[in-house]
Amino acid sequence: MQTTVIGIGETGMGKSSFLNAYLQKQAFRASDSPDSCTKVTSMDSNIINNQTRKAIDTPGIKDTDNTDQENVKQLVEFLLNYNDGINVVAIVLNGQVDRFTKDTEKFIKIAHQMFNHPDFWEHLCIVFTKWYSGMTEEQKRIKQEEYKKRVIESIRKYTESDINVELPMFFVDSPNYQNEEKTKAELERFNEFAFSKNAMRTTQVEVPNVFYEQVIPEKRENYRYKENLLSENNMKRTEYFANQSRNKLVDFDGNISYSDWKNDKEWEIVKMKKVEIEIKNGELVKSIPEPIYQMRNICERFLGVCIRNDYVKECVGHKTVNTYVDKTREKITDFDGNISYGDWKIIKTYDKQIN
Repeated sequence: MQTTVIGIGETGMGKSSFLNAYLQKQAFRASDSPDSCTKVTSMDSNIINNQTRKAIDTPGIKDTDNTDQENVKQLVEFLLNYNDGINVVAIVLNGQVDRFTKDTEKFIKIAHQMFNHPDFWEHLCIVFTKWYSGMTEEQKRIKQEEYKKRVIESIRKYTESDINVELPMFFVDSPNYQNEEKTKAELERFNEFAFSKNAMRTTQVEVPNVFYEQVIPEKRENYRYKENLLSENNMKRTEYFANQSRNKLVDFDGNISYSDWKNDKEWEIVKMKKVEIEIKNGELVKSIPEPIYQMRNICERFLGVCIRNDYVKECVGHKTVNTYVDKTREKITDFDGNISYGDWKIIKTYDKQIN
């Protein structure tokens, strides 16, 4: 018979020390320092009472080297290559901290996202370390009630369901496991819980984002991402478009931020301005009727002799003189296909007589 447990939690909570107590040997480097001792995920085992106990120690979240995301990636790679599965996921907390914190809520969500398993909640437990001999059963009862209530509320809100979670809790003074009877009893109870669970396969684990609870992709298409570029003569315009994406980032406190937009696909559209010359010839602008005169000779006679000869001008009809113009203007089609016109300009004026 064998079982595998994994300890997850914040740096300095005593994960390594607890797992050493569970294996009953110094398998992992442990320290009381708040600085991280565990730098890589590792596994060790021990056979106790004909049972094989395996334990996986992990680097702490909120690692002092600010390498949380890399640590989680390395942990996922380890689990993908681990063939025995995980029986228990232990969230390791400092028993000296009285209140339920946002960090605890964050660790649980990260673990759930990472294991990506429908039965994850059945394998979850909480281990309180640094639970010293002087601490009373009443303190233990209060912490159990408070934490269980708060954790289950958080899980139900997170999963948007009325899920029932067993969530056993264990209280240990890990460095004194050989001499502290209460710690021995809690470790045995923890072992019974581990052997009662079938192992979760780890082939489906995935890398969670340790900074954001949700990363929601957003897209926009045909976005003009750059200023138009005009040619020197202003007759050509280049427009720049892209399909873009970014992430909406929701952190573990519910705060929302956004990554920068990035171009997934870019293209250019070149548009030309068009100028055409329109000509209008022979436009009538004026028509004036004018009389036609003719000189007529008048001879005044006396006794048959012309004594006075004169000429008079008389109207014998009318003629019409029309004034015409030839003119030109510009027809302008802009970059967007809109049409406008320049003013007409006269290039020639001439008259024609219409009889």
